[in-house]
Amino acid sequence: MNKYIILFFFSFCIHISMDAQTIRSYERAGEKAFQEANYHAAMEYYAKVLTKKPGNQKAQYKYAECARLFYAYDLAEKQYLGLLKDAEEDFPLLRLRLGQVNFGQGDYVAAKTYLEQFTSQYTGSDAAAKEEATTLLNACSWASEHLNDRRIQSIAPLPKSINSPYSDFAPHIKGDTLFFSSYRFDKKGDRSKPKKKITKPMLSISGRRARPALGRGFPTSDTSHTAHIAFSRDGNYLFFNKCTETTNKQIRCDIWMTVRNIRGRWNDPVKLPEPVNMPGYTSTQVSVGFDSLSMTQQLWFASDRPGGKGGMDIWSVPLDTTFFCPCNRPLAGKKFRMPAFPDPKNEVRVNSASNEMTPFFFEKDQSLYYSSDALPGFGAQDVYVAAPGEGGENMGPGINTSYNDVYLVLYPDGQQGLLSSNRPGALYLDPASKACCNDLFRFDFPVQDTTSLTEAPEIIPQDSLPVVPEPVPTPEPKLRDFVGLTLYFDNDEPDKRTKRTTTKKSYEETVRLYLEQQELYMSAYSKNLAGEKKTEAEQEIEAMFQDEILAGFERLDELCELLVFRMNEGETVEIILKGFTSPRAKSDYNLNLGKRRISSVRNQFDSYNGGVLKEFIDRGQLRISETSFGETTVRSGVSDSLKDERNSIYHPAAARERRVEIVEIHSEN
Repeated sequence: MNKYIILFFFSFCIHISMDAQTIRSYERAGEKAFQEANYHAAMEYYAKVLTKKPGNQKAQYKYAECARLFYAYDLAEKQYLGLLKDAEEDFPLLRLRLGQVNFGQGDYVAAKTYLEQFTSQYTGSDAAAKEEATTLLNACSWASEHLNDRRIQSIAPLPKSINSPYSDFAPHIKGDTLFFSSYRFDKKGDRSKPKKKITKPMLSISGRRARPALGRGFPTSDTSHTAHIAFSRDGNYLFFNKCTETTNKQIRCDIWMTVRNIRGRWNDPVKLPEPVNMPGYTSTQVSVGFDSLSMTQQLWFASDRPGGKGGMDIWSVPLDTTFFCPCNRPLAGKKFRMPAFPDPKNEVRVNSASNEMTPFFFEKDQSLYYSSDALPGFGAQDVYVAAPGEGGENMGPGINTSYNDVYLVLYPDGQQGLLSSNRPGALYLDPASKACCNDLFRFDFPVQDTTSLTEAPEIIPQDSLPVVPEPVPTPEPKLRDFVGLTLYFDNDEPDKRTKRTTTKKSYEETVRLYLEQQELYMSAYSKNLAGEKKTEAEQEIEAMFQDEILAGFERLDELCELLVFRMNEGETVEIILKGFTSPRAKSDYNLNLGKRRISSVRNQFDSYNGGVLKEFIDRGQLRISETSFGETTVRSGVSDSLKDERNSIYHPAAARERRVEIVEIHSEN
């Protein structure tokens, strides 16, 4: 398995039933998880073996191997050191492994010591181990010699309003909006505990809190990964990856595209044809850049297909400026056609037998930035830059660490940029192992002439770097600001055609499905209209979905974040909700429907951010109450005709009746 295909989709979905299992069953489960590259799950299984049978050296070694491959270097080193005392003869690669984990932590001196010991003492026949030790020894010397070749002035993680404990990666900057991919979403229909995660696109406008890129025509799925957003120069073409898990637990990606039509909406996405996508191989990490030499836009991506130098390689294909799009209703006067794939003789010069990936083409100086695990380097994946027609040059310490440093992109001025890394400073999903996951980091180059960027500025210790401030400061929110917050619901949701007064769904589950209905609402509301009236109707629906439905959901998330802070400060808060419905059903049915809607909002408070508010709700510090519901609350003029769905379901006036409002908030210190 090529680990770099799945590098950023770390799985914490541990398929473990801890009760009534034998040691042997844990060992078998650990081996199976290891073969599937689910190293965290394998660690948990082997930890159970060690709990039941302390001193099991074979399980201890396998536990250490899993920890090393999961980048939990501290845990791996402790286990290897424990075995080194009295079991080195049984595990002859121990000093090589200790060299690897110390190299992975950036302790090149300790790594060199262990590797030299291994090369002088090892008498086994594993030629690959000997070769790796020699390669790492050279890398230790190289890294030590280049520790002062720092090009950047500072680097720090983006705030927690953008980063999460899960993997956040693949930044794409467009105007004042940061797009990125995040592995924080539950996979729909998965019954694992905890649920498997999938990746979806996120966005942050002007540095504000990140949110899912919903309701904007972006293609997403609740069962497969959507990642690596890349826009064309004019913003009318959107390229992205759809990735699925194969039968042998690998992640395989294809490149898709969607086009903004003459009405400003995104058409249905299409999968790019061969040979851009190649059956049985992955095509991933898309990026678009304008090549001033050929005067064409180039689609860059990474692939493990044959014809490269080995592992993952970087490929590019020109995007013909006379676009022909295999979508419905393409842009007027625009065509998009896929040209013949480049001749392998003209392949990108940065490729090697190692893994090259995450390309970014910077138009200002026509340089290609990418990551590679080729050695010598600082460890794992390092960022490189290649001038036109030349090979790559390591970007040096600061940009690079001994951890995975990938997905570098630059702002248009070239003085600041972003990258993704699992270096210290990234949020841990599992604090015990201090591993997983990638976060977004911002870096700044020194303010000086670009010809002197190779000079080493003052080296700032990483743990002393400030958190990057948000570009647009906003006033500190107050609880009273959320009185009147309105949350909207699709027709007869949640849980259609029932008289139950409660639901198991959270508001987030309900509203995500609602937001996906935007195109349906636009079509139904504008049906039988033409010309300017049709356009106005579609724009009215789009504005409602963006400015009211989606905005309300985002405000609820902000309220929950504020409540976490207030609860930890010891404050007692009561939130009073009121449910509303449209008048399509009878009074008793509507009463129950209004209660179900309140129930879903209650569930949202319960489940927010993994349940951080639930403990406060359970002990009464946070109370979610409701007030009365009645038919007289319906605004006059709203249709109640079951036959007139346009006006009783899809009309904005009817849609605004299907809501829950926060009518009061009371707080006590």
